[in-house]
Amino acid sequence: MKLPAPMTLGQIAEFIGGKVDGPADLVVENVATSPMAAAESDLAFVFDKQLLKQIDQCKAKAIIVPQGTKLNKPTISVARPNLAIYKMLMVVGSKRYLPEKGIHPSAIVDPSCDISPDVAIGPLVVIGPRTKIGARTKIMANTVIGGEVSIGEDCLFHPSCMIADKVQIGNRVILQQGASIGADGFGYVTERPSNMELRMAGINELSDEPNPLLKIPQIGTVIIEDDVEIGSNSTIDRATIGATRVGHGTKIDNLVMMAHNCQIGTEVILVAQVGIAGSCTIGDRAVIAGQAGMKDHIKIGKDAIIEGQAGVMRDVADKDIHLGSPSYNVREYMTVHVLTRKLPSLFNQSKAMEKKILDLQNQLDELKESIKSSSVFETSKK
Repeated sequence: MKLPAPMTLGQIAEFIGGKVDGPADLVVENVATSPMAAAESDLAFVFDKQLLKQIDQCKAKAIIVPQGTKLNKPTISVARPNLAIYKMLMVVGSKRYLPEKGIHPSAIVDPSCDISPDVAIGPLVVIGPRTKIGARTKIMANTVIGGEVSIGEDCLFHPSCMIADKVQIGNRVILQQGASIGADGFGYVTERPSNMELRMAGINELSDEPNPLLKIPQIGTVIIEDDVEIGSNSTIDRATIGATRVGHGTKIDNLVMMAHNCQIGTEVILVAQVGIAGSCTIGDRAVIAGQAGMKDHIKIGKDAIIEGQAGVMRDVADKDIHLGSPSYNVREYMTVHVLTRKLPSLFNQSKAMEKKILDLQNQLDELKESIKSSSVFETSKK
């Protein structure tokens, strides 16, 4: 990646908050996309411990490394590597092709909408009645926005997003392509107890008679607070009553499913393919890793971590770490995991002990028979 202009290591260090070890006036023009493929004129990032072991193979002119790393070439050391990457990419990031300010001729915007003059609305966008859109927001092609939607300032909606009626979206919200906000929650009821309900109650006398699923009206909304980002093809359902809420600064990855009436705290991280059932509460700064799932009405505490593919069936306390399916505390899980790995040897020991016990039992039976025979013989002699 080419820098906007040649920069010295001293300039780069000042920008990313690092310290130069070597000539501060050394000039670089490019940032290598991979340290092992770096050219002799490049600047490279090397933060991975395994890559640091192979650092002699890196041909870069200079290297950005974690604090405390010593190399035989010019370096910039940083305390927080990912923060350094963030700051550097803010410089070298390529231009995005966003819609120009104004409304594209192919867009359909209801005349009752209240749209700030500097909003950019791309081709084939549809916006329903009485929707309000704040200053400098950009809406890309094929996005559909319903009626009475409220959208704040400086938002960016990528192509083909779907925002249903009466959804409320704050400032600086990013929706990646295909995000769906405000679809109906999944709620149904039957006139009489369903076979599932009967089975759950322990009743096995079931019926084959029709018992239609009646859709419960989903009359609530979704509230997305400021500085939230929602990934591609993620879905957030509207509440049955009230609001499904996503708190300030929360970041949601691709393919996340959030059901009706969930309450998500501030600065929460939801990684790809997380599934959250209805009416769950997730505390501030919790991290839910990929493919984890939660049953309905679960409460995840503040600063809790749910590891990947965990199946959460009960509440998780503040600052707790859960993994496994069904999930439980990491200390318990690791204890059980270690003991489970010992099961084959424990089984073999058990079989060996069983054999020894049987052998001892046979020896004891033989001894009893021998004593009995000896007693009979002595009696007969008398």
